[in-house]
Amino acid sequence: MFYFISIIAGVIGSTAFKPVNFWLSAIVSLSIWFFLLLKSNLGRRVLVSYIFGLSLLLPIQSWTGIYVGNIPWLILCFGQAFAFIIPAFFVVPGKRFNQIAFACAFVIVELLLRTVPFTGFGWSRISFTQVDGPLKGLYSSGGVVLVAFFISIISAARSFLYVCVTLLIVVSLSFIPSIENNGDESNIALIQGGVSKLGLNFNSKPQEVFQRHLNQTLKSISKEEVDLIVWPENAVDVDINVNVEVKRQIVDLSSLLSTPVLVGGVTESGSYLQNQSTLFNPEISQIYTKRYLTPFGEYLPLRKIASKVSHYANEIVDFKAGSKDTIFKSNYASFQTLICYELLDDTFRDQINSDFLIVQTNNATFGDTAQLDQELQIARVRALETGRFIAYVSTTGTTSFIDNKGEIIAQLPKFISATLTEQIPHVHGKTLTQFIGKYLEYFAFIYLIFIVYRRRGI
Repeated sequence: MFYFISIIAGVIGSTAFKPVNFWLSAIVSLSIWFFLLLKSNLGRRVLVSYIFGLSLLLPIQSWTGIYVGNIPWLILCFGQAFAFIIPAFFVVPGKRFNQIAFACAFVIVELLLRTVPFTGFGWSRISFTQVDGPLKGLYSSGGVVLVAFFISIISAARSFLYVCVTLLIVVSLSFIPSIENNGDESNIALIQGGVSKLGLNFNSKPQEVFQRHLNQTLKSISKEEVDLIVWPENAVDVDINVNVEVKRQIVDLSSLLSTPVLVGGVTESGSYLQNQSTLFNPEISQIYTKRYLTPFGEYLPLRKIASKVSHYANEIVDFKAGSKDTIFKSNYASFQTLICYELLDDTFRDQINSDFLIVQTNNATFGDTAQLDQELQIARVRALETGRFIAYVSTTGTTSFIDNKGEIIAQLPKFISATLTEQIPHVHGKTLTQFIGKYLEYFAFIYLIFIVYRRRGI
């Protein structure tokens, strides 16, 4: 019976994510999990926690197997579910500090999800689900780690007074002043060129994706109409260092419109590929190379084993990661860009210190799945954490502008070729999250050690 309840709890938790997106589900599911831990011996606590994690992850991450088969999806979820057994060792029936132990242990669970194995896969962190809930204000005060702590501490509350005190602390933290706009603005055009077919082979016909973005830009943007034009990740589907004609067309486009153009594309460097954002103004002026690569997507760990699991593994050519950030300068504005998977890395969030943020992504490889909306939800969280307006552009959707309160202020429909234009206010400074967020996981770990010592009477 306990194991069946843990399955139900995990499934409930998965509904906190898109496409259902019911923030309260996260608290309900964690409450059930905590109750089960309090009623179990160690062996059962471990198994209940593993089943809970697996039942949570399987529905959320089902899109990962949409084109490569179910085996990689199952391996990912069955492997990551081990992270959820951590609270089983710290929430002990009859012991003191169980509520705070559960909260600190859950922070460690989410730390493991985003860091191991390899570079981790923090996509399904429950702390990404509260952007529409009452804990929203915590994102700028301590980020996803602080949200994870308070979700779990509220879920573990055993009395009304405990809940009231916790909520009072949440409200107090929400009043910490956030950084403000400085009065300047940039008019930005996002180009969602679309693709002719969804899936891994979205770019099987050379220059087709590039041509769609070029044509959409030419027909929708006039000379000096905007301050910056942004194309998504992989919008240029050939190597501009090799294909001189494509490079010349982008230079001509920037010159014709008297506007800088930021494009996403893959280039080859020696025996490696690089995922890059290149600013044409009108010639190439700055380049950013993606630093946080996607395991099993942009590089292949355990290649021999992976090739036996999926024949798609042999099609993966390893990318080379960039080594430094780039602050782009354009028309008196500064901006930084994150390329798709980099949204998941908390450390990149802390490095944002420009007027606004751009996110370039290519969702064509995941078809019409929940991945598109889940990634946009993560971008909304990053907008709150950094206090920045975000220009979020995708090949297929969902291209959007997000304000620094995490709200979507403009958006394009999915799977069409269209242009989205908006004035983006500039923001200076850093949020409290960007200063202290990286330390909170250490505090949780230290406090867990303190709890163990106190229970032993040391």
